[in-house]
Amino acid sequence: MCPLLNATSSCERLDDDVHTFNFIHNIKCKFGGECNDIDPIHLLDFDHPEFCIQGGGCTNISQKHLIAYRHLPNCLDGLKCSKYRRRDQEHLKSFRHCKSVCPYDNCCANIHNKAHFDTTIHSFRPPCPLTPYNCSKYIEFVQSKNSIVSTEIEDHCLEYSHICPYGRDCKTKEENHLEISIHIARRLCPDGNKCSKLTQEDHLESYTHHDIRDIRFLCKIPGFKCRDRLNENHFKIYRHNKNHDHFSVAPSSNLNTSINFARNQGQLIKTVNNYVERMNWEKTSISPEIRNWIRALQPVHRCRKDIFESILVLGHVMSRRFMDLLRKPEHVVRAVQQHSRVRLIFLHHNTPNVKDNVCKLIEILVEAEFIKAKSDGKTSLDSDYGYKIQRIEQKLQPPLNPRDIQVIHEWSVKIAQASIKLNANPMGIKYGVDEKLGTDQHVFSILGPHLGFYYGDIVITFKQEIMFHPDANFSIQAGTSFHSKTTYSHRPWTRDPGTDDKRIEHFHSSKLHCSVHGYEYAAASELTAVTGADRESMNVNLEAILGRWTSVDSHQTFEAHLPQLIPLDYIDRVYIPKNVFESLSPEAQQSAKGAFKDSLMISIYESDETELDATLKEILGLPYPKYVFEQLCEAIRDRMNKPNISHGIVITVAASEFEEHVVLPTTISQAYYLYNLGKPQSQRGLEFTYIYWQAMDGNMMLTVANEKLIPGEQQFDLRCVVCYIAEKPSTVTEEYREAFSYLNDGLPFQHGNNVTTNRFKAKSNTFYRGCNTDDYFTFCLKISHMTGQVTFSHAGPNSIYNHEKIECQFNTSEFDLSKLEFIHLSAGSQDVPVRNLTISFESIPELHPSVDMNFKKDTSNLLEKYLVTPSYVDQNALNNNGTGGGRPMQVIRPSQLNGPSVLDRVANILLCRHSNAIEPASLSDNALPTLKPCKDSIYCLQQHSSKHKKQYSHPCGYSELCIRKAKEPYLTHERHNALKCAQDRNCLEKHDPIHRATYRHTNLPDYLIPCRKQTNCPDQSSKHRIKYFHGENLPLIRRKS
Repeated sequence: MCPLLNATSSCERLDDDVHTFNFIHNIKCKFGGECNDIDPIHLLDFDHPEFCIQGGGCTNISQKHLIAYRHLPNCLDGLKCSKYRRRDQEHLKSFRHCKSVCPYDNCCANIHNKAHFDTTIHSFRPPCPLTPYNCSKYIEFVQSKNSIVSTEIEDHCLEYSHICPYGRDCKTKEENHLEISIHIARRLCPDGNKCSKLTQEDHLESYTHHDIRDIRFLCKIPGFKCRDRLNENHFKIYRHNKNHDHFSVAPSSNLNTSINFARNQGQLIKTVNNYVERMNWEKTSISPEIRNWIRALQPVHRCRKDIFESILVLGHVMSRRFMDLLRKPEHVVRAVQQHSRVRLIFLHHNTPNVKDNVCKLIEILVEAEFIKAKSDGKTSLDSDYGYKIQRIEQKLQPPLNPRDIQVIHEWSVKIAQASIKLNANPMGIKYGVDEKLGTDQHVFSILGPHLGFYYGDIVITFKQEIMFHPDANFSIQAGTSFHSKTTYSHRPWTRDPGTDDKRIEHFHSSKLHCSVHGYEYAAASELTAVTGADRESMNVNLEAILGRWTSVDSHQTFEAHLPQLIPLDYIDRVYIPKNVFESLSPEAQQSAKGAFKDSLMISIYESDETELDATLKEILGLPYPKYVFEQLCEAIRDRMNKPNISHGIVITVAASEFEEHVVLPTTISQAYYLYNLGKPQSQRGLEFTYIYWQAMDGNMMLTVANEKLIPGEQQFDLRCVVCYIAEKPSTVTEEYREAFSYLNDGLPFQHGNNVTTNRFKAKSNTFYRGCNTDDYFTFCLKISHMTGQVTFSHAGPNSIYNHEKIECQFNTSEFDLSKLEFIHLSAGSQDVPVRNLTISFESIPELHPSVDMNFKKDTSNLLEKYLVTPSYVDQNALNNNGTGGGRPMQVIRPSQLNGPSVLDRVANILLCRHSNAIEPASLSDNALPTLKPCKDSIYCLQQHSSKHKKQYSHPCGYSELCIRKAKEPYLTHERHNALKCAQDRNCLEKHDPIHRATYRHTNLPDYLIPCRKQTNCPDQSSKHRIKYFHGENLPLIRRKS
């Protein structure tokens, strides 16, 4: 074998024929010590380096060292290995225990994953927990342009890394940038320069566009207020928080839980198709334009002047049933509590004491109005009426201010008086059959242009989102047409069942819900058939449908049934004739302008008197009716040209401390039935269920159960999967704090006890790291019915920077997840806006944007600086004061060491004797201990007691490196054989006493001071934990028994 070969280079005399003839020259494997090929032929043909002499103790993971020497395998448990911590010698001889280099390094997408950071090394500084969206210091730093920022902001941006706003398009290669910037590579937009989604926030936050930053500047104006938000040039530069001025609470009464909308859709389509086939009609596919027109419809409500004035006072549009309830003071009290102005006070002062006292005050004020009107049996106020109010107001001030108290008084009195007036003179059109049909619990409207002029001249259009509320639905024709049997003559494919009860069943079977996939096809089938019935043809266009719509009574069109209590912010437009508006009271006029602002359309036309026998065509020829109809049609056309506003359930869940649960109108099995329509039947059955939804702020619960939750009742067979999303963390506190989000079995009503006792199947308190907390979150709950695994994670743009998954495994023999059916929503102490809640049975790719794992930044030089630590401490760091309260260490200068011989140096290279251990100085005689060692050693809680340390000695935290040995005779300074931490000053584990005892850090002691409170210490701050430990068993220092 050639003697000139060494571990790191090949022979330089290969061109010498005599030399090559006399000596064997194997080819060196190009992978060196990192070669994993165990093929015997490869091992014979190629030379490989020797094993590192450090064995399991080697922590040098620099690329040069790993290629130069072979090494023992890394233990899978890494530094958390219990055998490593116990110093199990057999285990230490077989495995290394050190961090590995993250293969993605500066492009690592797991920067907020603590477990990943604990086991890998990166070349950048510790990441800010609020990057990329919520770090106000970095936002100010980036957006400061040329202005000077404060030292505090600059220090923060140099101490912590942040995600580079340019992502993969960043051109900067300087190491000082790479040290404080992380470059996570989003996927390139598949449409490139032809992208048509440049005004969609989620799209821009999910893909890279070459002329747009990944993390755009933050606009100072919230999204729902910014007038330039839809301007493409503005949108390319600025992102927006608070993009949606979300709706206030329209309470859910779970009115649709007995209706199977999926079955209704299938039955309606089947009935029409069978009739068309049987009667030999002309057949053709339904026009996409008609389906798009149906998707663009919005509910339209008509009313008279007196009802409109009551709506303004009560702050809601109400159902007939709810109006009747206002005869009783307790229901009026509830109406006052639901008023937007009063709810605002509750949200600003969200404490049980304030809520209780405000409710008591409202009760007294409402009762007083009923007594004054002699509407509740009482004829006089209690003698202590004034005293009660005074006492309650004293309890409320503070935190409430006098204006808040005045608002409570004003609206309690206004709503009570309006309720009394409303029931003294009942309003609205009331039919006895509505109670039988259950439609008196809903607000009536027409889904589409409302031409029922007999309801009144004031036309109120609701925003489309109200149709996605769990309590909303629409029927093919009005409920009364089923009772009167007229629907059977208009729709000959249906037959009169002969009894009222059966007709009511038919009515409920004709209902559809806009959140259910394919509803528009079922509605289009009915609408096309009823329009083409005269010609016995399904070949119908949109023009023909509009022609019929304007020639029949509105009861023969789509009748929408809305939630029973609708706040005014769900109203899109109000059309009112000029003379009707002027006839309103001055207070009502002012209230209308204030409530609806630009949405109040006061027509220049006046209301016209119409003859009772006037035809619909004649009425539509009048100026005001014609104006309103044209406005409604124009609005529909505009929505047809825009993407759908919503899909799935939309609701703002009312705060109830998880006592009230909204039941979704579609079950998992119903959704699965629709999913399988037109598909071959799967042999395996239901495998996965994906529940997607968006929500703001958190502190909400989604519960999937085998039965509907009924609060107050014992349900012995009830089984639940509870998914709790904690309230979003504050982004302004000094330290990042986040409550636990969790998955659990059991009941949702046990939430408080579970939090107190820490009873969770799976949990996380880093679930929001890296997320944009000022906008809607997109969540995904994945249920594997066969394996029993449940996974909760982020979807949408937040899933790029947050990869946290809360996962748990259920025993399928004890809990059959395939029995789960009903989905419930509930909120804690604050209202939670939820939208786009859908059930799917396969992953939706567009909701899971991914990171380009092939994109890399070259940080090899920077990594070497992190991995190859110097053999000696930086002398510039050694000063008399130290840093962070620590004392400087005594080290031997390189000039004081005897230089090794040439042979020693060769042996050092071949045998890898250069380590990153700090060379200790020998102890001087006057530094040797003279006292009896304390049996509690480093764990002693009295070691700083002057009396105790006169009798016993204790180990010095700085061990042999201490430079004050002569001045501390009560401390011992034995040699501590520890390697220097590869991260050193940038180490994230300096608060871990076990890590500190295992690895050395510049100017920090090896051992921390024992905290007197030990495991009972409540102080979790980094400042405390970096100085004190709390009874942990430290390596090499065992407790005395």
